[in-house]
Amino acid sequence: MTNTFEMNMGIIPINDAIKTYFEHFPNDALTKFKLAHKGPFYKYSFIGNDGLNRHSLKLNAKTGDVMKNTVKKLKPKRRDPIMREVKRLDLENLLPFSEINEIALKAAPVSIPLQWKLERKRERTLWEVKITDELGANKYKVKIDAHDGSLMQIKMKA
Repeated sequence: MTNTFEMNMGIIPINDAIKTYFEHFPNDALTKFKLAHKGPFYKYSFIGNDGLNRHSLKLNAKTGDVMKNTVKKLKPKRRDPIMREVKRLDLENLLPFSEINEIALKAAPVSIPLQWKLERKRERTLWEVKITDELGANKYKVKIDAHDGSLMQIKMKA
């Protein structure tokens, strides 16, 4: 069995984390997903809604344990079903996380990934990968199409 990027990082697979989110909120449109190093460990963060409530779930990426689970009523203007669909992440046929990470690392002249975020921009679902060097002095933001792997943007952050 080949080691995946998640195995090398010592975290549960992204697909398992997403599955956990939908076990908690099966009727949601998932609108934001992030993996970031917070404190002593990595954390998965999710935001979605079911048209009436906004749901936020945070998981310990190493164990899969729920760290925080919140529900808030959506304001009336945020209940628009069309906008809900426009913001929904397209989770079908995503490229493997290891491939996305490899594309990002090849695109930037630095080599330490800090954060991965899945987001929707217009009709595309994109991975945004934040990468830095050993000193944390040079930071880059790389945006990659989550389905075909095209490099959409690379930006140096000051």
